[in-house]
Amino acid sequence: MRLCVLMAGLLLLGACDRETASPSNTGDAAAAASRPKKIVPGVRVQTVALPEHMKTVPAVPAATSPKSAAAQPSPAVEAVRAKLEQAGFGMLAGSDWSDIDEDPVRPESVLRAAGLLVWFDVETGSFPNQHDALLRELAATAAGDLAGVVFEEIPPDDDDTGGRYVLNAYADGKRWSVNAENYGDWYDVDAMLRLGNALLRDRGSDRRMLLLVSEDQTSEVVVAPRAALGAALRGGLLHAGDPAVAREAGQAFEANVGQKR
Repeated sequence: MRLCVLMAGLLLLGACDRETASPSNTGDAAAAASRPKKIVPGVRVQTVALPEHMKTVPAVPAATSPKSAAAQPSPAVEAVRAKLEQAGFGMLAGSDWSDIDEDPVRPESVLRAAGLLVWFDVETGSFPNQHDALLRELAATAAGDLAGVVFEEIPPDDDDTGGRYVLNAYADGKRWSVNAENYGDWYDVDAMLRLGNALLRDRGSDRRMLLLVSEDQTSEVVVAPRAALGAALRGGLLHAGDPAVAREAGQAFEANVGQKR
């Protein structure tokens, strides 16, 4: 089972780097340039200027200098940090190593302290879900590679239970779009990651977003160089996750509580 998950994670990273298919119709160059093209499965890209109503929406900020740690990490944390650095994550500087639980030290906790990992609850408790806000947080972790990107969430109508979201990203005179499932007050994590990885790939970044394994309704996404993610997966430092697991675990828990009332 673990081998299957490892292979799925490595295949996911590879799928993000497939070449964009050229338009089959070579007649009108202008029309071909504006025609949606799939970069990552389900993601479309078009030449579109930033709409007027989006010009006041906050963009992904530029990379900031890492904060220096208040104290040196403990030997246990330092050992895990060294393994991650050897895998290719670069020099990991954390803002506060003291927040890391050392029983045992999780590589994920070290990456989070270093600003390379975002931990979030997959249940939002609201509608619409604000996929755009979480996408902006994930994109800000990409060391400036997605600086200036503006995200938009277009939710389905309140009474359209079968309707889907549309998630858009604007940058460089283009719009990337992906459909996201309407799971009620739960994120469509898979759609967000496909959109984020399409942006990273198309902007020439070597970083990718990788969902890690989860045992509850929270998820962890690490944003790091693709080679480092692959090495960490092969070396057993990190384990790729399934986008549906956290949501289904939370929904099952809610259903069980509802039955006991």
